[in-house]
Amino acid sequence: MATKAIDLKGIPEPVARGLEVVAEMARQLTGTRPKPKPRKRIKFASRKGRVLTPLTREEIYSDDDE
Repeated sequence: MATKAIDLKGIPEPVARGLEVVAEMARQLTGTRPKPKPRKRIKFASRKGRVLTPLTREEIYSDDDE
């Protein structure tokens, strides 16, 4: 099913928001949802090496000057 759009130029914002709510309610009643756009995969930077000493979350976020 093709996505349909309604031109809301010149309509006050509160009315446009109300139409948005009505459209969402109609989607819920009919069981149709707009398909989400696929997200781009993010490649995080990494370095080769080895762990010298594993750290716990408490050690990472502690405020002590040990």
